[in-house]
Amino acid sequence: MLYKKVMLDLKSRIDSDELNIGDMLPTEKALIEHYSVSRSTIRKAIDELVKLGLVEKRQGSGSSIVSKTLANSMSNLVTTQEMLANSDKSLVYKVVEFQLMSADKEIAEFLKVSPAEKIYFIRRIKLINDVPSIYEDSYIPVTLLPQINLLSLEGSKYSYLENELGFEIDGAIQDFEAIMPDQDICEALNVSPERPLIRIHSIGKLKDGRVFEYTRTSLNPETYTYKHYLKR
Repeated sequence: MLYKKVMLDLKSRIDSDELNIGDMLPTEKALIEHYSVSRSTIRKAIDELVKLGLVEKRQGSGSSIVSKTLANSMSNLVTTQEMLANSDKSLVYKVVEFQLMSADKEIAEFLKVSPAEKIYFIRRIKLINDVPSIYEDSYIPVTLLPQINLLSLEGSKYSYLENELGFEIDGAIQDFEAIMPDQDICEALNVSPERPLIRIHSIGKLKDGRVFEYTRTSLNPETYTYKHYLKR
């Protein structure tokens, strides 16, 4: 359908550097002239962008850009897979380390377990369009998952926990900090050791209150960003 072609082109422009979060979309008149389509086609295309959470309509002042496909939202906890579901980007999970270990004092505190209790350590690299983009270290209590399917970790971890194991995830507490990447991160993401990266510390909780994971995530700013439009 014509409006979908217009929507996909607009989405591509939103995800590019042409438009930024907080910018207004061109007026209906400008879009009609640019795409040589009817007003109803433009409105349907914009409605689709609204459904995707990329655009917000403002009465009397047009439509503003509130998110990008590769810019996470603070309103809901979503996985990388869910974020990319409506994009043309490919996503591959690569498990580079998996081991059973004893929790040190810091990790035990995050997971609400006793020091030296057995936990799983999982290191994954997420590739977006074959480019290493996300470096992720996760810690999961063994008592919560006595057995774990390693192959399932080559996909969405939350999907595995929810759909295969039946866990009900409530949300996560997330803290952000700037870090200077160490050698492992630099080699994995092909980034400079002199460029600061965003690191996200995430403590995931189930609806029954149990902590099911502590994850440290480092992002390659060239391919994956956290940008937000926060309404007053």
